[in-house]
Amino acid sequence: MFNIFMNHCFTRKSQLTSLIKISRVNLQIRYKSANPKMVLNSGEAFLYHENGAETFDFMFRFEYPTLNVNRQFNFSRNISERVDAFLNRINCNVTKIIIRKRKKYSEEVDEVIKKNICLYKNDIKVNGDTLCETILEDVNNLKLVIFDTTFVIKKNMPIVNVITLPSSLLCGFPLYPNKFESLYTNKKLSIFKWYKNDINDPKKIWLHIGDGYLYTPNASDIGYRLKLNCTPQNERESGPSIEVESKKVVEAGPGNCPFDTRHMFTKFKLTGKSFRVTSYNILANVYASTSYSKENLFPYCPEYALEIDYRKQLILKELIGFNSDIICLQEVDNKIYDNDLMPTLSLLQYKSMFNTKNESSEGLAIFFNEERFEQLSFDCTVIGHNTEMPKFALIWSKIQNEKVKKRFLQRNTTAQHPQSNVSILLCGDFNSVPECGIYQLMTENYIPENYKDWSSNLEETVKGVSLTYNVRFASACGTPIYTNYTPEFSGCLDYIFYEKNKLEVEQVIPMPNDEELALYVGLPSIVLPSDHISLCADLKWIT
Repeated sequence: MFNIFMNHCFTRKSQLTSLIKISRVNLQIRYKSANPKMVLNSGEAFLYHENGAETFDFMFRFEYPTLNVNRQFNFSRNISERVDAFLNRINCNVTKIIIRKRKKYSEEVDEVIKKNICLYKNDIKVNGDTLCETILEDVNNLKLVIFDTTFVIKKNMPIVNVITLPSSLLCGFPLYPNKFESLYTNKKLSIFKWYKNDINDPKKIWLHIGDGYLYTPNASDIGYRLKLNCTPQNERESGPSIEVESKKVVEAGPGNCPFDTRHMFTKFKLTGKSFRVTSYNILANVYASTSYSKENLFPYCPEYALEIDYRKQLILKELIGFNSDIICLQEVDNKIYDNDLMPTLSLLQYKSMFNTKNESSEGLAIFFNEERFEQLSFDCTVIGHNTEMPKFALIWSKIQNEKVKKRFLQRNTTAQHPQSNVSILLCGDFNSVPECGIYQLMTENYIPENYKDWSSNLEETVKGVSLTYNVRFASACGTPIYTNYTPEFSGCLDYIFYEKNKLEVEQVIPMPNDEELALYVGLPSIVLPSDHISLCADLKWIT
């Protein structure tokens, strides 16, 4: 039996059928970083309200240089509130700040607070009895005047709601927001600027060092804290900038990793009839982060190298460096997909799908180069849920061992099945070595009734069952000595199966050698982030 079964379906001329079920995580609008700072421009006020919502948010930055006042205000109010009540709340909060300056600027303070706070629509003062709900309908030419300062009110502009930087910052590895959630924002159009600061510099000067969502720290950044400034934008407008600082400094990375050598064979993307495929079990954090894993499964791996903030930097650098057209990942945590893989790879022109296995928090993800492939459809199934499928029901009826049936029904094995005339790829961790029946079934199309695997477990012996099908598969990477490497077990469990009458192999990206794998006892290690090794191969359509 196999653990994870990924089926990727393609047609020529850049069409992709990927049958998979998507899971979504609802956006939560709140700041989760320890120190995000929104930078509002003077003279602008931002109003946010969704149709049907009972409340609205309102924010502005009030500056009064002669009193040395520069303060941002944020309000959340009910739409049923009268305008007078809304303005009184603003007046109360702003006045409270100004009065604090009375000791130093007594006359100026008294003069300022005599002035009014008013709301104007088309330069006509809004009646105080008007409900806020009414003015929310159309904010065009709506202005707020606070004492002598006029604010142009803008509604539902691009805004970043959640932004953080990771706890691990490694020289030579891609860095990006640990979490980035926004509204009304096109991330590809937004402006990202990176800065660094010497923690020993009393002036705390921030030096501009890079632009873009992704930044790779270099040797000159080691020992520095970093800051990211983002101005969210969409096709029409820009919203308030926000900046976040790292809690830690940039550290030296682990140096040259085995995948750096492999990247020498994948410097360029493929064209024409050729395309590159990567399959990788990335070791879900839900498994790597447990005390049992740290103490029993991977005791040889430093604890910091098991942390997902460390490992995901290595995973992304490895994936990006392969320049693949199709990336098939197993053991993908839903949070890692949502916060790391999907947002980062989408900026590199990858579209993706993701589904978990039953109630598990990890599952399968497919990424494909949207400049070369088109998604036609997707679906997903857990194999144990499909025993009544016509072609499977006959085989299922022949199995008399109830222990086998019960075990099968409890499996989280996930599969995608094609429904079109497509070229099929089966990629994943099959949890089976080449000597097992799975490999023979895939490559020879037949398992007889007397095959040894039917009786390898006496309590789960299966009699009178043979398996066959008519799709001609071959293993693109052959049977490497290792695709899983730990002190407890080392062997080949992962495969990229392709239809050999439709596709041919042009190049197999060399695997790490024995010396590289044994250097750190086993996997994962400080230079390889999973207990599995990625597979990568170049394929080409024959016709």
